Amino acid sequence: MMKVLLAFLLASLLGAGPATASQIPPEWQAAALTVIGELERDTPQAAKPWERELTDGWNLARAWRRYNNRNSEIILAEYLTFVAVCRQGCAGHTIEGQDYRTVAEEMKALRVEHGGPYVLAANAHSWLANLPDPTGAARKNAVLWGKDLDAAAADFATGNLYALAWLLARAQPTAAEQAATFARFALFVQGRAWIGARCLDISKVAMVLGAPPRIEVCR
Repeated sequence: MMKVLLAFLLASLLGAGPATASQIPPEWQAAALTVIGELERDTPQAAKPWERELTDGWNLARAWRRYNNRNSEIILAEYLTFVAVCRQGCAGHTIEGQDYRTVAEEMKALRVEHGGPYVLAANAHSWLANLPDPTGAARKNAVLWGKDLDAAAADFATGNLYALAWLLARAQPTAAEQAATFARFALFVQGRAWIGARCLDISKVAMVLGAPPRIEVCR
């Protein structure tokens, strides 16, 4: 029970509570710009101007939540995930060119295939640890996240996001891209991740209303 409570605490820190209103919380928008901007740093994507991603990501996150959970209460991890998806393109509510409902069904099948969110998370970490990632971040993340599976698996919404992260990662053409993709998306759920040589902690990025987004360095 204590582990589950801690997992919900982490979710609250990342989300400042679920959002149901039609207006995007301004601190979430600031968090998305800051976190995704940090992830895109030193990449060609950094030069891409921001357009409708903050709004399109919000709408896609709510559509994903309604399809999977039958409600529209999203958390920050969902918002960050789908803003990141929309930075790559999500016209027509698509994820990597596929209708989001098709991807959701693939995600559900993956959960069933691995016997539920806890086994899925453990298996994803084992897969990650064995990737020949030249940066070494994959193995570090597998160790970091493997210490406690509750962050990835205790909540239905975050379990879905973790399965989605694994789907998106496994679709990449190289081991290095697979490791990097999983790290970027898992960060939104876990709150901490090694991104190359940097360990980012976004667990407090939107915790204080009206304050600038806060990204810390973890060890």
